[in-house]
Amino acid sequence: MNMAWIKKLLNLNTILFSLLAVGCSYYSLAGNLPPGIRSVYIPLFDNETTVANVAETLTTQISNQISDQNILELVNFEESSQSLLKGGIISILDTPYTFNANEQVSDYRFTIEIEVSWINTLTQEIFFEKKFTSFGIYSIDLDPSMDGLDNDNDGLIDGDDSDEIGDSRDLAINVALNKIAIDIVNEILGTW
Repeated sequence: MNMAWIKKLLNLNTILFSLLAVGCSYYSLAGNLPPGIRSVYIPLFDNETTVANVAETLTTQISNQISDQNILELVNFEESSQSLLKGGIISILDTPYTFNANEQVSDYRFTIEIEVSWINTLTQEIFFEKKFTSFGIYSIDLDPSMDGLDNDNDGLIDGDDSDEIGDSRDLAINVALNKIAIDIVNEILGTW
């Protein structure tokens, strides 16, 4: 092949790649939302349990997931929103998960169950009303910063993971709440 043909092919490939990059550079999942719904108000979730601060953390994680996915505008007042995402924590359980050779509990399973409703504030139509359950595992014997596990499912282990420190139960709670927040966003996107 001569040099002129090679240059023409390279130019054609460059043009095709540029068109492909421009055409695919913007993609939003917001097109899956109900017509006319572009904002959401998320009040503090109710907490029917005795575990402190979990409702605040859950509400924040759900808000962060919605914001990170850029699917709905978060607003501060129900009156200025087109939809309402509300819910409550129904139950929290800490149950034995694994036992050591002496038949003593070495790991516990933190399980949380919540109920969530997504409502059109203009028509009062309920988009979904659903229960979500999630869990996190924590050890009573090992420090999460030295246990050789990816405790928060972010692909990083121990010394490479700046947030795998502190109380292992708190870490398990955060893992469970983050899973639920992701599940709720997926439910919102799958509604329409």
